[in-house]
Amino acid sequence: MKLHLIALLSLAAPLILCACSKQDDAPAEPAAEAAAPEAEAPTAAEAPAGEAPADEAAAPTDEAAAEAPPPLEMAGDKYGNGVTLAKAISVSELFARADELDGQRVRIEGQVLEVCKKKGCWMNVAGDQPGTHLRIKVQDDAIVFPISAEGRYAVAEGLVKKMPLSLEETRAHLAHEAEEQGREFDPASVTQAITMIRVDGLGAMIRDSR
Repeated sequence: MKLHLIALLSLAAPLILCACSKQDDAPAEPAAEAAAPEAEAPTAAEAPAGEAPADEAAAPTDEAAAEAPPPLEMAGDKYGNGVTLAKAISVSELFARADELDGQRVRIEGQVLEVCKKKGCWMNVAGDQPGTHLRIKVQDDAIVFPISAEGRYAVAEGLVKKMPLSLEETRAHLAHEAEEQGREFDPASVTQAITMIRVDGLGAMIRDSR
């Protein structure tokens, strides 16, 4: 009887070792991806228009919108959750306080300079300083900004996102946008990395004038 028991244990040992080996070989759980937003700025002053493929994960629209208070009553065409904040911040102030405001909800206003021609998933809003703009980036298909919004006035709300890019990511970002908008682009013309500062849009009101 003891011999049979020893034999069974001897047979079981490789099975246990095999099972442990399979568990050890099992792939680790993937790390949670950082939640995502686009205004862009070479440093924090001027904003190139563009979006890198690396940052295509867009705004956390559903969860953030669910936590928002009821939208304000105001004139214009409503997109997403509309606008809930009573006070706006200027683009120049947002750039200057990007570190402090990263991840915070803000309201931005300005003329719509450009809209994504491919999916309507972003719009560039003119800043209060010459030559600057802020990108409002939304989740694909959750909100679609129409091309007809260009030239109109936008009141938009969302979460500030600051994203330093490497030179390679900067070139990919600008190349991707050029392709979306049907423009020519020479990667060699970009020699400095940029830091993108954008707003991941939760809602907007777009109207003809301020």
